[in-house]
Amino acid sequence: MCKNKISFLFLLLIHLSTKSQLIINNSQITIQSGASVIVQGDVISNADILGDGKVVLKGSATQNFNMGGKSLSNLEIDNASNALMTNKAIVLNNLNFINGKLLLGSHNLILGSSATISNTGNTKYIVTDGTGKTIKANLSNTSFLYPVGNTTGTYNPINISNSGTADSIGVRCLSNIYSNGLNGSTITNDAVDASWDISETVTGGSNLSVTTSWNASDELPGFNRNKGGISNYLTSPTQNTGWDLLNNQTGSAEGTGPFTYTRNNINTLGAFAVGSRAVLSPLLVSPKIFLQGNYANGLMSESLRTQNLIPTTEPYSGITGFTHIGSGGGEATTSSIVSSSATPGNNSIVDWVFVQLHQASDSTIISTRSVLLQRDGDVVDVDGISPVNMSGNASGSYFISVRHRNHIGARTSTTLSLAKTTTSNYNMTDGLNKVFKGGITHNPLATLSAGVFGLWAGNANNDGFVKMTGLTPANNDYLKLLNTLGSNIATQTAVYSNQDLNLDGNVKMTGLTPANNDYLRLLNTLGSSISSLTQPSF
Repeated sequence: MCKNKISFLFLLLIHLSTKSQLIINNSQITIQSGASVIVQGDVISNADILGDGKVVLKGSATQNFNMGGKSLSNLEIDNASNALMTNKAIVLNNLNFINGKLLLGSHNLILGSSATISNTGNTKYIVTDGTGKTIKANLSNTSFLYPVGNTTGTYNPINISNSGTADSIGVRCLSNIYSNGLNGSTITNDAVDASWDISETVTGGSNLSVTTSWNASDELPGFNRNKGGISNYLTSPTQNTGWDLLNNQTGSAEGTGPFTYTRNNINTLGAFAVGSRAVLSPLLVSPKIFLQGNYANGLMSESLRTQNLIPTTEPYSGITGFTHIGSGGGEATTSSIVSSSATPGNNSIVDWVFVQLHQASDSTIISTRSVLLQRDGDVVDVDGISPVNMSGNASGSYFISVRHRNHIGARTSTTLSLAKTTTSNYNMTDGLNKVFKGGITHNPLATLSAGVFGLWAGNANNDGFVKMTGLTPANNDYLKLLNTLGSNIATQTAVYSNQDLNLDGNVKMTGLTPANNDYLRLLNTLGSSISSLTQPSF
């Protein structure tokens, strides 16, 4: 009886004090159901707080909350200046938000099996600003909203349900996406600027459904919420390390702001992110091809680059006959890579090309990407140096084809084994047997010099043929040239044009060589014995 009276008096003094602290040192404190202990200072305890009542953090400055790893039944945050956890804490029944946020820092907040979190929103949530996680104990056969954000100004809640083995599921929100999941370089485009670290206490057995949430202000440049999804960063070598989102898992986001994506049947936990191209599963290939139109002496001319004519955004989305599939379309580079300011040399850029990924079983095109072509024939990604990333496709065997806006395209004669972390190289320039012939009667590549081959030039109207017969510019490349120039124009200068067959930045039908006369380029391609050229059916 004496002990109970002392405890009651202690709590009464706390309630009446305007700057009080709650310090429990090896004492047993019970808060009865319906009762509240209102604290305007710090909370420090090395013992469980018993009873069904609640502790209310109602200070005017930031309050430190240190439960020493012990538990309490109910906690209420009513402090616009926020509360800061300085040790692990366990909430058994309810965490309620009235005002402000609870900052975890490096400490875990554990919610009991039956615990709930209430009254959360854009201004009232748990801030996972360090390594600390919000952990829901014994999550199974129900959904639980983790009201988390990485800063006091960004709210990115995530809803998780577990249809697998019951387990304690922990979540922290990170302020960025990283190239290696939880570390590495920061991803700055084609994604939502947040990620979630999801963990389980016992490895294996979980089967999660995850719904992520974000606002338009969280979206990084290039992110397409109509072609995005939730990606999981896999770390085990047996799982093909890297982001795992495939094109067939992408779609349109739900909502009008905030927006959400849902992903089901998640068995491996770790880093999760929302994005489009940036977090798609990589698939790396490095083809090599030459263009007949601007080839001479082992290299291709870089006239378009030196005249600043190569666009920084891919041209193929606007050209008839080129249809992007999968994650392709809208690729962009920088002027420092494709302009006259770029360093000259064998690796400088001569133009954009169009790469297609084909199924091994029937050669169906399942993915495309607009990328760049170097002078020495290397086909590279939009950074001007890296292998081509046919992102959003699983590792496996594929055919690859390369097309150009005024050349006849070519496809590999054999399938390539492509992977996420290693690059498959394929040289299409050193043998006619390297490309698919597809029933055509002429060679599938032009002979550029002894033992060197490249794409046939002259397809001025993008129809997949090179020919000078036909009644309209739509089926006659010669008439297409005439139609482009008209009757009063001898030449078009400093242009990026599909009718510029030799890629010198001009469209003209005067000049003494194919290198400076597009009509002669066309004549030279066909020669005296070939009436037309046809792109193989691939």
